[in-house]
This record gives sequence, C-alpha cells and structure tokens, in this order.
Amino acid sequence: MPAIHRWRTKAVLVFARDARDWRITRRQALMLALLPVGIAMAAAATVLYPPLYIWLLAEDSLVEWLQFLSLLGAAIFLTFLAVRLPASGQKGMALVYGLVGAGAWFLAGEEISWGQRIFGWQTPESMEQINRQGETTLHNIRGVQELVPAAMLLASLYGACAPLVWAAVRARWKKAAFLHLLIPPLGLVPAFGLAAAYRLFRLLVWPAADYGISEYSEVMELCLYLGLALFCWLNVRRLFQHRASVAGPRHRLASTA
Repeated sequence: MPAIHRWRTKAVLVFARDARDWRITRRQALMLALLPVGIAMAAAATVLYPPLYIWLLAEDSLVEWLQFLSLLGAAIFLTFLAVRLPASGQKGMALVYGLVGAGAWFLAGEEISWGQRIFGWQTPESMEQINRQGETTLHNIRGVQELVPAAMLLASLYGACAPLVWAAVRARWKKAAFLHLLIPPLGLVPAFGLAAAYRLFRLLVWPAADYGISEYSEVMELCLYLGLALFCWLNVRRLFQHRASVAGPRHRLASTA
C-alpha cells in the first residue's frame, strides 16, 4: 500500500507539473482528460436505446459533424502555426505543421464527402464502382479503406504514448524548445488512448464487423480528432502567451524611454 500511495503521489505531481508547463491549471488539465471519457461513456450508454445509438452514429448526424468540426479546428490551428512558426526560427516545425495541416484539411473534406450530401451532386460512375459507399471520397475506395484503421492506430498510439514516455524520461534529458510542438500534454492521453485501445481491441480481440462495435469507431475517431484539435489549440494559445510576455517588457521599456 505505501508503494501504491507513493506512485499515486508521484503521478499527481507529474500531472500537475505538465499542466504548469502548458500554462493551464490542474483542473483544466483534468477536464481535458475527462472530456473524451465522458463522450465515450455517453455514446456507449445509448446502446441501451438502439434507435438513439443508430441516429447518433449515422451519416450526417451528431458524431460525424463533431468529427468534421474537430478536424476543421485542427486544420485552422495547424495552418496558423505553420505560418507563424518561421518567425521564431522554427522552419522545420512549420513544414511539419503545414503537412499535417494539409492532411487535416483533406480529412475534414472526406468526413463530409466534400459536401456531396449537402449540395446533392452525383458520384461519377468510375468513382461509384470502386467506392464502397458510392461517394466522392478516397478513404472508402477499396484498397485504401483497409489502410485507414492502421493509420488511425499509429496516430492514436503516438498521441497516447509520447506524453507518457516524455514524462518518464524528461528528468534525464534537456528539454528542447520545440518539444511542446511534438508532444501533447498528459491531459490529452485519454483522448488518444481511447482511440488506440479501441483499434487494438478490434485488431486483436474482436475483428468481426458487427454493426454495434464497428460503428462505435466513429466515437473513437471523434476522440482522436478532438485530441488533435485541443493539442493544436494549446500550442496556438502558448504562442500568443509567449508573444504577450515578450511584448510586455518591450512596451514598458518604450514607455519609460
């Protein structure tokens, strides 16, 4: 029991230190951690009322639009950071963020079939023959669709594991100035971890394409996209805070001159 208490105390201290590094309160970090858990539990609870579960996960319904909004937010934040980072000498990170941002814009378009169901255009015959949903999307094309779960698994594993690994080794390594651009805060581990756990469960335990469990992937994708959007927003916020802290002394110096 003393060992468990020491581990719990250390975990709380590490979590609090990580929150300070991201310039958020421990309560805010805890809210970030609990948000995807709440979403996952609320969605799972609707299984008890199948019509609500089916509606929730249907095309153009609540979860899909929340996915789109999360991806749209991430794309906007990523693009903003890609444009602003070169000014601080982070050209390499700007390139990385530009590439990931382009991917986020693409995924946002794919999520709503590039507006096809909104504006009602017809799928070209050549695309309809190879697309499993008969839409103008690439991720539903045979041969591409099978790669999506692997990509989601890798992305979610990175988001879940990188903060934990960094928390374990940070005392032995000098912190690089750009690490916050690559490693999400500990508060976002549940968002990525839930998505990773679901993908591993489907891969290793329940590969069968049963409707209830397979459609639940939409909720896990929402957790992943939400985690990405929040990570990018925290970096945008951090950038603004840094500029304000630099501009403050300059303004006071100019006013006294």
